[in-house]
Amino acid sequence: MTAPALATREARPGDWPLVDAFHQRCSTENLHRRWGRTVIGRRDWDRLRSAATCWITTAAGNGEVIALTSLGPLRHEPGCVDLGLQVADAHHGSGIGTALAHRAACQARAAGAYTLAVYTQATNAAMLAVLRSLGATRERRDGSHLDVRLPLHRLSPSRRLLCCHRDQEAPTCLNLPRPPR
Repeated sequence: MTAPALATREARPGDWPLVDAFHQRCSTENLHRRWGRTVIGRRDWDRLRSAATCWITTAAGNGEVIALTSLGPLRHEPGCVDLGLQVADAHHGSGIGTALAHRAACQARAAGAYTLAVYTQATNAAMLAVLRSLGATRERRDGSHLDVRLPLHRLSPSRRLLCCHRDQEAPTCLNLPRPPR
């Protein structure tokens, strides 16, 4: 499968109709894995945007949202940021989620965070594979979920070169915001 041309930008207040349409195209399993429920309202989106930096990734040809990424501080854990990632069902397995997670990890590190955290279902093999590809993780079971932590100093060197060097562009299939200088 050839990767589509994509653009990623920070989400804006007026993006709700695009985000809502994205959620309408996602399977109930996809929504439940990301949000813990299958109906996502504007209030949920506004709450996420107020607590985290959010990005939308769109397909260049039609402007449809195909992925959401969020990165926000964990309360009571200075230096630890929570990663949220949702990719449209039709784009699972294309590497988009992996590239977005790598970029988010680089941005977190560049902003001074030292740990990336993800709370996910223990059966979410795709997200676990993405996190493990970033580098060594610590995983703590919490019932049917895992609390996964990635110490950002362990970010895989090859991935650091891919997305963190100031002189290097993002992968050619993505037009992602660059980490802050």
